[in-house]
Amino acid sequence: MSEIFDTEGKLKIPAKELNREELIVKEVYCPEGHNLISKEHKVSDHPGIELAFRKKNGEEGIVVLSPILGDFNAVFLRGKVDDGEVVKFRCPVCDRELPVLSTCNICGEGKIYVLFLDKTFSFNNAITFCSKKGCSNSSIRRSDAIITALGL
Repeated sequence: MSEIFDTEGKLKIPAKELNREELIVKEVYCPEGHNLISKEHKVSDHPGIELAFRKKNGEEGIVVLSPILGDFNAVFLRGKVDDGEVVKFRCPVCDRELPVLSTCNICGEGKIYVLFLDKTFSFNNAITFCSKKGCSNSSIRRSDAIITALGL
């Protein structure tokens, strides 16, 4: 068989090589166009993604997520979330709840929230994360990876 097919006859699609810079989110927007990259707070040595959250009991807080894809580090500026807890995320500027793509396919409890990488607000150019602390989907990921995993 040709080099473009594997041993089962399936077409091989080469994975795109990502350089280190492509793994770090430099700007990210809520649906109203507010850039959520913090100028004041770093996580994992990079300006983090600042989000407001609300717990089921009504408590509110602010968290800054690592801008590195796959990195679970976060800093809580106000409030706290315990492992296994599910929260709702909002824009800290306009207080609008962030868009939800679906229920998490891993934990089944959290929601997969979406943040846009540019002001076209396309789900195809976005990052996603689960709202349940401790879920393996709770680090930021490219939306195309989660959309494929969800079969959307």
